[in-house]
Amino acid sequence: MSESTREVVAGSSDVEDALALDSMFQEPEDFCQPAQEAKTVVFERQPELMDQGEEEGSRKVRLSLLGSHPLWGHHLWNAAKTFANYLDSHKDIVQGKSVLELGAAGALPSLISAMNGATRVVITDYPDPDLVGNIKTTVALNMPQKLEDGSVVVDGFKWGYEVDRIGKLSPDGCGTFDVLILCDLVFNHSEHNRLLSSVSQLMKKPGTDGSAGGEAYVFFTHHRPWLADKDMRFIERAREELGLEVTRVVEEYTGVMFEEDPGDERVRGTVHGFRLAYPVA
Repeated sequence: MSESTREVVAGSSDVEDALALDSMFQEPEDFCQPAQEAKTVVFERQPELMDQGEEEGSRKVRLSLLGSHPLWGHHLWNAAKTFANYLDSHKDIVQGKSVLELGAAGALPSLISAMNGATRVVITDYPDPDLVGNIKTTVALNMPQKLEDGSVVVDGFKWGYEVDRIGKLSPDGCGTFDVLILCDLVFNHSEHNRLLSSVSQLMKKPGTDGSAGGEAYVFFTHHRPWLADKDMRFIERAREELGLEVTRVVEEYTGVMFEEDPGDERVRGTVHGFRLAYPVA
């Protein structure tokens, strides 16, 4: 573990980690209850953003979503849909690159990455059989050949743990990836330390020859407007503790995810997107 990674882990709030009040990884009492029947939803890519040579069938992306899940893996989040459109309009981000998605849920950005020419896509979520199995179902619905040939891999990953195992899924087992995707994860404030540690260890470092390092795309919505500052703390810490350059690439109103939730609808319905990358030498 690098010194910077140790600092990220050591920088956690002991009280918050001990209580883990909003931790995704605290298994609720009903965690082992049977999930409701899965459903299939369709995401339609914007035709004007697709390459002319793409098959018509790839316009409609079919996603299997669990009927319910205590870790929120049964939602197709607005941040994921917004980033999918962003990827379609910026294909060079993933063309010829290795991609790792954390907390993938519906895995839409990963599928779009594969469709846009990524050479290896590793899709991860919490290592629960329902979640992981459902992602495999989604991949099989859209690109079964990529699942078979290993260019798309699905695996469980608890952030901050077994990082080396996930790193070995990168091309040639080099341990790092060109592009990391984090969509609607930063509302889990008690997981920021483990997320930052994972980014630090799994994102490609700049080469000694001056070659560029990797980049991470962090898209999210302030689902709880009164905690927006805590959401943004992840971005600030990526700059301060990991030494990453931060660029805002998207700010788009998409409408709210949950109508019944409290708080300003404009805030709850806006997706923010940031690119994190190592400084260019």
